[in-house]
Amino acid sequence: MRNRFRHRIRNAIANPNLQVALDRNAERRMAAWNETFASLPDVEDLRRRAREVRQHTLDNLDHYLERFTQRLVENGIRVHRAADAAEACRLAVAITQASGATLVAKSKSITTEEIDLNHSLQQGGIRVVETDLGEFIVQLRGEAPAHIITPAVHLLREDVAATFERELGMPYSTDVEDMNAAAKKVLREVFLTAQVGISGVNFGVVETGTLCLVTNEGNGRMVTTLPPIHIAIMGVERLVPSLDDLALMLQLLPRSATGQKTTSYVTLIQNPRQEGEPDGSDERHVILLDNGRLAMANSPLAESLLCIRCGACLNVCPVFREIGGHAYGSVYPGPIGSVVSPGLFGLSDFGHLAKASTLCGACKEVCPVGIDFPTMLLRVRDAYSNNTPQPLAMWLAMSLYAWLMVSPSRYRLAQRLGAWGSRLLPKQAGWVRTLPPPLSAWTSSRYFPSFAFQPFLARKQRLNYDAKPTPTPQRRKRETEQLTEKSQPEDVVDRFSRELEDIGGTIVRCEEGVAPDKVAAYLREFGITKLIAWGEQQPALNAVIHHLRDKGFEILDPCLPRGSGPERDRRMVDLGRAEAGLTGAIAGVAETGTLVVPAGRNQSQLASLLPPVHLVLLPASVIHQTMTDWLREGGEEAIAGASSLNLISGPSRTADIEMTLTIGVHGPGQVIVFCLD
Repeated sequence: MRNRFRHRIRNAIANPNLQVALDRNAERRMAAWNETFASLPDVEDLRRRAREVRQHTLDNLDHYLERFTQRLVENGIRVHRAADAAEACRLAVAITQASGATLVAKSKSITTEEIDLNHSLQQGGIRVVETDLGEFIVQLRGEAPAHIITPAVHLLREDVAATFERELGMPYSTDVEDMNAAAKKVLREVFLTAQVGISGVNFGVVETGTLCLVTNEGNGRMVTTLPPIHIAIMGVERLVPSLDDLALMLQLLPRSATGQKTTSYVTLIQNPRQEGEPDGSDERHVILLDNGRLAMANSPLAESLLCIRCGACLNVCPVFREIGGHAYGSVYPGPIGSVVSPGLFGLSDFGHLAKASTLCGACKEVCPVGIDFPTMLLRVRDAYSNNTPQPLAMWLAMSLYAWLMVSPSRYRLAQRLGAWGSRLLPKQAGWVRTLPPPLSAWTSSRYFPSFAFQPFLARKQRLNYDAKPTPTPQRRKRETEQLTEKSQPEDVVDRFSRELEDIGGTIVRCEEGVAPDKVAAYLREFGITKLIAWGEQQPALNAVIHHLRDKGFEILDPCLPRGSGPERDRRMVDLGRAEAGLTGAIAGVAETGTLVVPAGRNQSQLASLLPPVHLVLLPASVIHQTMTDWLREGGEEAIAGASSLNLISGPSRTADIEMTLTIGVHGPGQVIVFCLD
């Protein structure tokens, strides 16, 4: 395994396209990370609280698993426990085969990659299609994902263009929007005809039995809404006790993962489709996967189970930035993979991954729950070296190193000798370019720093660390503006409008009485004549619907037949031709520009999902400053009373191809909110 690892590393470093792709990912992801966390007050307090929630859950995992299972059953969701990967795959295949399904639409899930679910489904005669754009690309290429969040991070647009030309028959084009459009055309057919949808779960909320999915493209909503059967596969550690705890995690996960205040969609699933609801999965299953997690929770590596799978540690890691995800040989790459892979899959096969680290601690600094990666990596290294025969040269070198480090006098002597010796070696800009064997393995791919003649503590006395830089005029101005903002709170509707526009949405503020004319005017402007709309609801929405019918607009009935079959397929195709969707919203969240859109009687989820344009009526009186405010002022009851509920923030989006943002991937490309004053 170690030799294959070294071989993959050399190939990665020698691949110029991979190096360009990895550099772009790291630079853009971390720039977005810095910007979005700068907008969050009391970051360290939030991270501390998030860690406490995750640690408390892990310490009481058996108790919370029992309660979560009970709530799921009460909600009408079928629960299955899987001790290992083989059992999880067997359960998923059995559920799919029992339904007679031949096509599965699957959303991005690192847990299903862990158990190699696709292979098992294919062996069972079932076609499975990855619907996340990045996952779709690597599936076409026969590759594993290269990153937890961005599966195709290792590819340039030219690689994707060649793949689409070969596999989809698309004329060669490196235009990212053209490639997204080609993928969307293929995947839309899959969404409309798949009999089973399979997803992961970002968080399970114990007190309500809620499944939370955090997505951007819209495929996660498609997979959990359109097929008659939905199967969710989640690791047993992915629990939070309450909805308040979930709100805390949702402040940190999107910022850490993609540099967004929130993702385009947060889907909260409570039940299967209820009586009188026009759409939604008729049957829901949850497979709770152990696969070594419960044993790991009682091991020295338990802290790694706090991970919320944001991928920030990969983006900041200097080793991952050079070798990429495939070099690790595990579905979990980077710092978190170097701890989780040995813990779940075996120390003998994956313990060497912990050596692929500089122990710089950058991963710990960006981790939203403060996992102590350096300590975890050292624990893996220690266990690996104690259980796996090491090369004699390595043993001798480490013994010499230990002998030097335990004696200050020997350490100082070695430092002086190293400093004199490094003066004789070829340098570039103060860095040693070449070391003699066996140390030449280091300088074969990177330079080595010269040894200093004095230790750091001796040099520190000559430096003034207490001096504080004089603030620049720009910094003073920025600090003044921040203080002014804090002292003068922004109006909640103004803030909602600003945040919505920042993420690509459109806000139209108007009085309730003129809303019908405003909506009709927008539809005519876009040339739209056919739309899906919610049924009879609040008076404002009813007035708009009656006005549109009077003006000759065709409003489709979104009710889907239950179960699978030709009638449902025909209805789905017809609804897929709708040019717009019209819904209400029961609340808005100002800090993220988010709409709260539930499923329910006469409340079609398809209206906010299938068409390219989503029109929303939002009373200004139901806009709240934060998600926590909304939860405390009726949000918890709203979630408990809906079979599913979607938090929608702007249009659907992706940046899976060369970090190039594209709008309207699977969900609507335009979200227009009519804010009723």
